[in-house]
Amino acid sequence: MIKINYKIQFALFVICLFFIGLGIFETLNEGLKTGTALFLQISHFVPFVMGAIIFGNNLYSKRIENFKN
Repeated sequence: MIKINYKIQFALFVICLFFIGLGIFETLNEGLKTGTALFLQISHFVPFVMGAIIFGNNLYSKRIENFKN
């Protein structure tokens, strides 16, 4: 498993959260669409949600690991 520096993981986590917020803000401005347009509207920020979950889990796991040692 590749170990990424804690500061880099945190920066990537913040970038993911920024783009999630940007996507939600844009969605709120445009309103929810229907059908295929809704799928396309939501699919733009799904990778950022997944990235935030992964990086957040890594940061949390590293914090627990450091706490145990």
